[in-house]
Amino acid sequence: MQIGFQSIFDTPTVKQFSMNGQYQTPDGRVWEYLYASEAITKGMIVTRPANTAVTTVSSSSNGASQVVYITEGSAGWTVGAYQEHVAYIYTGTGEGQWGKIKDNSADTLELFPDYALSTSLDVADSGVTIVHEPDAEKAPVTVDITPTKGVAQVTFASGDYGFFLKRGVGFVTCGIAITVNTGIKTGDDTEGYGTIAATGEGLFDANWVGRCLVANASADVACCADVGAI
Repeated sequence: MQIGFQSIFDTPTVKQFSMNGQYQTPDGRVWEYLYASEAITKGMIVTRPANTAVTTVSSSSNGASQVVYITEGSAGWTVGAYQEHVAYIYTGTGEGQWGKIKDNSADTLELFPDYALSTSLDVADSGVTIVHEPDAEKAPVTVDITPTKGVAQVTFASGDYGFFLKRGVGFVTCGIAITVNTGIKTGDDTEGYGTIAATGEGLFDANWVGRCLVANASADVACCADVGAI
């Protein structure tokens, strides 16, 4: 789906587009719509937060006898925090089922009816993992992380929604002086910053971000890069 150039600069606190939706601006660049779970500065590389796993969950049905409620009595979740996240039953009765979360209370996840479970869960052994796929946080100081989601082209406050660049020309902050045509990966000593990919490193060796088009003047500043380019 195409969006206008103005949309990529908007960072509202209320969702305006589909979470995880991928959109294209008229110049051909590709963006993903995400929720900033922390403050993220322009040029920072983002990934999704670690999964949240809870055990001893039970399930219940809605008025149409669809199993759409997953409950963990002591969870203490923030109300509404997991809208449009994925819930995966990773162990016990019902293992292997998954669904998309419509909403949540402090102790119950509500799935969209189209993702209703076919097998009820058993509090004795069922466990659920919540996948934070729509959320964005600064890439941590390591290369052994989940794949990158994109690069911020504007500054986000914690709790903002907006677009992150997945493919095309943009700015990437690097923690090291970087030269033209050098590969960029995560793993700098500052969260969200990129560093130089070693010769021979590819998609299976590092969290690849893109390739430098215009060198930065020094460490800890942005370079112009082709995000998503191998």
